[in-house]
Amino acid sequence: MKKIIIANFIIALLLTLSFNVKANEYNIVFASFFGNDHPNTKMLLKFKDKVETYSRRKFKVSIKANSELGGEEEIMDLVKKGEIQMALIGGLVKYDEPMLASFEQPFIIKDWDHARRVFLSKNIKQFEGDYSTKSGAIIKGIIVNGFRQISSSFKIDSLQDLQGVKMRTPFNDIFIQLFKALGTKPIPIPATEVYKSFENKIIDCQDNPFTLTNSMKWYEFNPYILETKHIFSPSFILVNKDWYEQLKGDNRKLFNQAIKEAVEYNWEMAEQEEHDSMNILKNKGVTIYPVSDSLKNEINKAIEPVYLWFDKEVPNAKEFRDYCQKLE
Repeated sequence: MKKIIIANFIIALLLTLSFNVKANEYNIVFASFFGNDHPNTKMLLKFKDKVETYSRRKFKVSIKANSELGGEEEIMDLVKKGEIQMALIGGLVKYDEPMLASFEQPFIIKDWDHARRVFLSKNIKQFEGDYSTKSGAIIKGIIVNGFRQISSSFKIDSLQDLQGVKMRTPFNDIFIQLFKALGTKPIPIPATEVYKSFENKIIDCQDNPFTLTNSMKWYEFNPYILETKHIFSPSFILVNKDWYEQLKGDNRKLFNQAIKEAVEYNWEMAEQEEHDSMNILKNKGVTIYPVSDSLKNEINKAIEPVYLWFDKEVPNAKEFRDYCQKLE
């Protein structure tokens, strides 16, 4: 750990010393739909601190979290058009490059170490397809949304308990296919409207990582969480392509270094945040329980058609499953 800190300090010093103080100033708007207390928002703040420090504030970053500039779809559109420079986006990137949908196949990521081996490897680039050409934005880093779990107002002992249940999903056909296969009635709703939807009894259940369930206070309606880890959801740091390509020399180097360190920080923090969120939820009276062997067998059988759907609809879906299996 000390070696990492020393190495980062040396890099920071070199970048700062080598930066041309006469360079143009760069104003960056970095938007996210995650809440102010979410670990991913802390990553945005880490990037702001790093890039402003390294550049002696030639780069100036304005953080717009908590859907201040709109939801996920809106901010993704803003960065693609160049109206803002950066955005933190989830699975919606697949609508520009379908290959990216393969990242959210169910039960392909086993644990945190496995997730690091998959998403932090240099080889992950081969599965990003031609995203920048199709979208006008560049993926500059993959960070953690986390392992998704199912929260509910009742205990789930078998798939029979889920039949016909109104399950909130994101606007993402991957989740719709998955929860249809499990027997629920999927209802796509933006994350910002989930709390109100619980209040109005539009939905019964939802699936998200512990951190989001805690920060958004959805446990007030769902005091049970089934620890399924059914999907590991990454998030993507998008940068407008035209804006990035006008960065030259030391400007680009220090920008890339700030991104790299913010990504490393996020992965270091995310696992601990998940553990802390679990404890907070338990202290608030939430029952968190594992999937039984019998339920696991039911789920595995039920989702077989989901993999067939992936192989039909998503380029390289099987190749990515094989890649993940190879890195277990």
